Amino acid sequence: MNATTHTIQDEWLLSYAAGSLTPGRSLLVASHASYHKQMQAKVADAEQIGGTLLEQAAPAAVDAAVLERLLERLDNAPTPVAEPKPPARGIFPPALAEQIGTDIDALKWRWMGPGMRYLRLWNGPEDERVWLLRARGGAEMPEHGHNGDEWTLILKGSYRTQFGHYRVGDLDMSDEDIVHQPVIDDEDECICLVVTHGPIRMKTLLARAAQPFIGL
Repeated sequence: MNATTHTIQDEWLLSYAAGSLTPGRSLLVASHASYHKQMQAKVADAEQIGGTLLEQAAPAAVDAAVLERLLERLDNAPTPVAEPKPPARGIFPPALAEQIGTDIDALKWRWMGPGMRYLRLWNGPEDERVWLLRARGGAEMPEHGHNGDEWTLILKGSYRTQFGHYRVGDLDMSDEDIVHQPVIDDEDECICLVVTHGPIRMKTLLARAAQPFIGL
C-alpha cells in the first residue's frame, strides 16, 4: 500500500457504491467524500454502474477488463456544479454526525496518552474498530504498526509522518507493512476518524503496557 495516499483510490469508491465495504469503511468513505467535489461525482457515477460490478462479482471475480472500463468511467466523470455538503455539527461530516448524534464537546473522551484522548464508536466483524482520536498540538503518537489496515481521516488540524503531511479532508492509509509515528502540528489540536482491523502494534514497552487498558 502507498502510505503517501491522501485520497482514496477509485477501486474503493466502486466497492462503496456497490455496498460491499464493511460498516466502518463505508462510514469513513462517505465522510471522506464530503470534502471533495470530484470524489462525490465519482461516487454518483459509480452508483449508476454498481449493478454491473455486482453482477460480475458473483459468483466469479471481476474481469480485469471490466474493472478497467469502470475505473476509466470514474476518471472521466464530470465535476458536479453543486458544492459539497459542509461538515455538520461543527467539524463532523454529515455521515459521521448522523452516527454520533451529538457535538464534539458532549462526547465522553477517554485518556489515551500524554495530550491524547480517544472515543471508541464501535467494534465490527473481523475485529474492525472504529474510533475517534483527539490530540493537542505538538503531541507525538507512539510509534506503531498494524495487524491489518488503518484508515485515518483528518477532521480537524493536521499531522505529519515520514510519508507526508495530512490536513483536513485527507486520508492516511496504512497496512501491516507500515510503521509510522504521526506528529501533530503545533498550530491546532487534531481530530481524526480512524478505522483499524485488529489491535495496533505498539513499538515501545510503555505503550504496550498501556494498550490493554486502552483497548485499541
